[in-house]
Amino acid sequence: MQKDGQKVWSDVCSRLKLQISASAFRTWFSGSFVLDSKEDGEKLLLVVGIKNNFLKEQIENRYKDTVSKAILDSGFKDTSAIFVVANKEPKTDSIKAPIFTGVVQEVITAKTRLDSLNPNHTFSNFVVGFSNNLAYLAATKVAGNLGGAYNPLMIYGSVGVGKTHLLQAIGNQVLSTVIDAKVLYVTSEKFTNDFLDSLRNKTQASFRQKYRTCDLLLVDDIQFLAGKESTQDEFFHTFNEICLSGKQVVLASDRHPRDLGRLKERLVSRFLGGMTADIGLPDLEMRTAIIRAKCAERGMHLDPELVDWVAKESTGGVRELEGILTSMLAYMKINAGKASFEDIKLAVSGNKPSLKNPPTPGRIMEVVSKHFKVDSITLRGSSRKANIVQARQVLMYFLRTELGLPLEQIGDITGGRDHSTVIHGVEKVGRLISANQKRKDDILRIQSLIHA
Repeated sequence: MQKDGQKVWSDVCSRLKLQISASAFRTWFSGSFVLDSKEDGEKLLLVVGIKNNFLKEQIENRYKDTVSKAILDSGFKDTSAIFVVANKEPKTDSIKAPIFTGVVQEVITAKTRLDSLNPNHTFSNFVVGFSNNLAYLAATKVAGNLGGAYNPLMIYGSVGVGKTHLLQAIGNQVLSTVIDAKVLYVTSEKFTNDFLDSLRNKTQASFRQKYRTCDLLLVDDIQFLAGKESTQDEFFHTFNEICLSGKQVVLASDRHPRDLGRLKERLVSRFLGGMTADIGLPDLEMRTAIIRAKCAERGMHLDPELVDWVAKESTGGVRELEGILTSMLAYMKINAGKASFEDIKLAVSGNKPSLKNPPTPGRIMEVVSKHFKVDSITLRGSSRKANIVQARQVLMYFLRTELGLPLEQIGDITGGRDHSTVIHGVEKVGRLISANQKRKDDILRIQSLIHA
């Protein structure tokens, strides 16, 4: 019966080749075999073995009806097939094949890490808040449905907000749930170096085997491909091969795809063909939650007053928070936990870098002008175009909040505006920050550039 079942499946596969593309057949059905078969009266059930859970899920989700049609078209009216995970074809020698009893044991094979992931980067220890909720939900969706949710998924945001953590959390989740999954995490610099090495050593075939046969490709800092013409071409073909095979690509960048610059239009188009999700800088409540989570990871307990101080002291991303927290915990350890709150504040503040460019009205105007792509003359002029008014109001806001200048002086700097116009501009930016996370992120980015 084993031999008959395999012949039936061979006929079905021949029919499948006529119904789907050659590349789809190679991707999903190549290497499949009949693990067992069972007759129940005039009906025949084929137990078809495939190499991993990813293939099993994709076949069942995408090709269930196609397989049924291929069986009927092959002339096997009373035949059905189920798919199970098995790592090799059963032997056809004198050893009797196992009898199918209705429960098929899935053969567990080793998971494949082509490049190491940080095992500490998981979804369970990723602190979720308003600024990163969309990216988190998209990442978990992708991890549970490779190639079928958002492909590609591109996560973007400023430095230190958790992009790498999310990318690696996807990889770790897949490795823990998908049997024999091939997961590859690299930076764009690593991809570039590998590609250049393959050209130098004439090993392009092995390079492409490595990058184009993985089930999940995670590429960090994709913005560094900008300007690298030949590397972009290679990545374009790698990207296409993976996505057309129904496998998954996840990217991370510091900017939206449209803002990357010196990136070929066809690549930007591919990136925009999936889902883009931004991660903003954490607000005060989220920074507080992150600090508590980091302390719990290290088995440390901090006084609530210290937690609040650190959360208020740091206005950047998670990485900056971790730096302040590490300095503080190190100081407490050196002093056997006997240091006072004021001592700790002084020690940590002393470790913070001094400002390279202390804020001045000219510095603030320079940064705001550059951010909004509006020259200082236009900014101080009479134009009422929406983008120029917005830039002018942001300038007023920073002159007030960063330098504490009097309203009249701010009015003079911004082109002779009266104090009521200045008050309106400052308050409007304040309201937008409270109501709009993206606008808040923009203001925080400008603030960091003012102090850079």
